[in-house]
Amino acid sequence: MAYSEEIFARASAALSDRRRRAQLEADAHKAEVYAALPEVADLDRAIFSTAVSLSKLVLSGGLDFQSSFSELQEHNIDLQNRRAALLENADYPADYTEPKYVCGKCRDTGRVGGVICSCYRELCRQEARRAIDACTGSSTCSFADFSLAMYPEACPQPGVKPRKKMEEILNFCKGYADDFSASSPSILMMGKTGLGKTHLSLSIAKVVTDRGFGVMYGPAQRLFDKLEKERFGRGGECDGAMRSMSECDLLIMDDLGAEFSTSFTNAALGDIVNTRLLEKRPVIISTNLAPAEIVSRYSERTASRMFGEYRTLMFFGEDIRLKRQSGRANEENEGGTV
Repeated sequence: MAYSEEIFARASAALSDRRRRAQLEADAHKAEVYAALPEVADLDRAIFSTAVSLSKLVLSGGLDFQSSFSELQEHNIDLQNRRAALLENADYPADYTEPKYVCGKCRDTGRVGGVICSCYRELCRQEARRAIDACTGSSTCSFADFSLAMYPEACPQPGVKPRKKMEEILNFCKGYADDFSASSPSILMMGKTGLGKTHLSLSIAKVVTDRGFGVMYGPAQRLFDKLEKERFGRGGECDGAMRSMSECDLLIMDDLGAEFSTSFTNAALGDIVNTRLLEKRPVIISTNLAPAEIVSRYSERTASRMFGEYRTLMFFGEDIRLKRQSGRANEENEGGTV
């Protein structure tokens, strides 16, 4: 569960909010009960005092420890029983003044016996999914709505059948997402704009995230901006963002080549590619650039590692976004919409 620091922080904040709301509700219930049954307030003070005495007795020890401890314990149990009877007689549930945590296992702390609780993992997964949706402004991309009908059966390029080729790519991406693990290969998605690279990389991100892995997704420009902002900010370091990009289970960098090219972004890409290859952590990179453009824009060394170590998926067809827009325009015209 290698999520970014930002995801962990958001999940932790959600847990803190749960605990706070549970405690506020319990405090309100306690105030209500104290107003209706002042005896309960007296009993709570006595119970607290007895618990403090028990703690002091345990720490001090002594020859008569066992008998004194038993007496205090019996007294404490008697006080609790009297308290429960008062609540029951007034038709209050026995646990009415106790905090009602969302997760009873960890009491909304996120850990059980030092081990991360399943509720914390689920919150991280939800926050990671929200982060992906926020990057794209859409939560609709999925394998289910990837339409092969948008690709032509044949194209002018000899021997290439775009629809068949894209069906193979779609099936590969589905299997990749379903079987994803730390040993999964890195992927380089190549092809002209509007051929479905973003759609399929997002579909993979969502399935892998839902399976509990830490996925960091973003357009290349946004990811580089994070690195540059930290690098040239007050601290002069980019350890946080670079660590997240290096350590997440799956890094997805969309639309490489659309960013403003600088010596910093070129060096950062080299660092990311090299680090994740050395640590055997998969990456998915999508780009509209041709192979020669990748070599000239970045470096021959970085390009060589990508072409040599990544599984290359070449996308074919016509810009499906333009085809969709054209189809919607035709429908509006046929329906008399201006």
